[in-house]
Amino acid sequence: MLTTLSATLEELIGIQKQLLDFAEQKRVVLIERKVDELNGLVKEEAKLVKQLNQAENEREQLAADLRKEHPDLTFSEFVAQLPDEIMKKRLQTQISTLQELLIELQAKNKINERLLIDSMSFVQHMIDQVTKTKQQNFNYQSPMGQPTSQTGNRGFFDTKA
Repeated sequence: MLTTLSATLEELIGIQKQLLDFAEQKRVVLIERKVDELNGLVKEEAKLVKQLNQAENEREQLAADLRKEHPDLTFSEFVAQLPDEIMKKRLQTQISTLQELLIELQAKNKINERLLIDSMSFVQHMIDQVTKTKQQNFNYQSPMGQPTSQTGNRGFFDTKA
């Protein structure tokens, strides 16, 4: 059971590393505003998240089985009392690696979230600028300051359409 748990933790570590790679790729794509590439990355990331959920469910089941055998111990206490030093060290290393990867992934996702918010704000600002109702008049104005046509108070695009 411990070797299965270790293999599951190793699988989780691999998936987390791949998610970190995707987070970095998404950061670059967000900065360069490449929407099509971002869509492709999100689809591939969704597949990874599905694999992550499956591995996490397996890990939870193994941890539940261990809890049944040792109901008074937390997982960390259980690992600490293992007689096999090699397995104990491996599990402790895997747990700490997963925790570090999770923290790093959360940080990258926060950066990506901020980039996405900034990008959406920029797009909204550009839309506002293009559809502004009091836009500069692109037609000739009479010297009296009166517009020569009724279209002077419309935006660049007809927003009523």
